[in-house]
Amino acid sequence: MTGRPVIAIPALSSAKVKGLRFSASVVANGVIEAVRRAGGDPVLLPPLLDWSDPASRIMRHVDGIVLPGGPDVDPKRYGQRAEDRYAGCDFAGQDEADARAIELASQLRLPALLICRAMQLWNVERGGDLVQHWPQEPRNHVDTVHDVVVVRDSRLAGALGDTADLDAVSVSSYHHQAIGRLGRGLRVVARADDGAVEAIEDESLEIVAVQWHPEDRADRVASDLALFQWVVNAAGRAA
Repeated sequence: MTGRPVIAIPALSSAKVKGLRFSASVVANGVIEAVRRAGGDPVLLPPLLDWSDPASRIMRHVDGIVLPGGPDVDPKRYGQRAEDRYAGCDFAGQDEADARAIELASQLRLPALLICRAMQLWNVERGGDLVQHWPQEPRNHVDTVHDVVVVRDSRLAGALGDTADLDAVSVSSYHHQAIGRLGRGLRVVARADDGAVEAIEDESLEIVAVQWHPEDRADRVASDLALFQWVVNAAGRAA
């Protein structure tokens, strides 16, 4: 294709943003900057609008999707009651909006990178569930950096290429929940040393889903930027 691939980034609806009087739809600047650095044109899509509507023209111009992390997935979606540490979304329709984004990526065969909450939501939408509070001992997963082991015959391994040792991929971690029961058709392709699922795939789809936050260090860590380069390059080929 000619020009930069268009990468849709579904936004979060936040109750309060500094400088604005009311709620707003936002995306972390790190995600926007990482997509741009990888060679894509980031476009933010607000969750308040159903851009999966067949009458919408937006998806005709989208080449790939990056679905960022965020608050906890509503436990009702996987048949559980919220525990004390549950911290859900400001916007009641956020889970449904993000689930539609994942479904669109699947239906339209769009390359997609799913980050943290987005990976967890994909698992839930496939009938899996979550551990609402993953133990922080012996491995801390909140606001830390640790290694994960990546399965070699995986799409994730191909995306990382030679940017990292697959037996010790350094990742920036920020989550207190984790995948429990694995969803239908999904395969675990990375784990932390405490057994936490760190990446999942469906071999029939061009989707890479990771538990960590590659946007945190995409400006300086090759293996983090590689994931954004993968989705941008795949979007360019598919366009």
